[in-house]
Amino acid sequence: MAVPEEIRARVTEWCAACLPADARNRRRIAFTSVGDTLTVLDRRPPAVPELGTVWSSTPLARLRREQDTWALYLPTSGGDRWVRQEPGATDPLTLLATLTDAVRATD
Repeated sequence: MAVPEEIRARVTEWCAACLPADARNRRRIAFTSVGDTLTVLDRRPPAVPELGTVWSSTPLARLRREQDTWALYLPTSGGDRWVRQEPGATDPLTLLATLTDAVRATD
């Protein structure tokens, strides 16, 4: 099942609000959506632009719709698996709010 458009729009707004406009030339918060899962990404420009123009993407969090609730998953320090955080919530933005300060502090 796909993520509802209303949720996608609200997460887009959250991503934009995470960083001040003057920081967006060196960092962006974005997300991808596959099925009922959103993956929040920290995107950075290439360190050596001469070697390519593709921005790198590091997963920060994953939101997954599980029946009537949303669950937040965070990557392990090695980034090889995801760990579910408790509790879940009916509003995924409630879960993302717990990450806002950490996202802003990482630069």
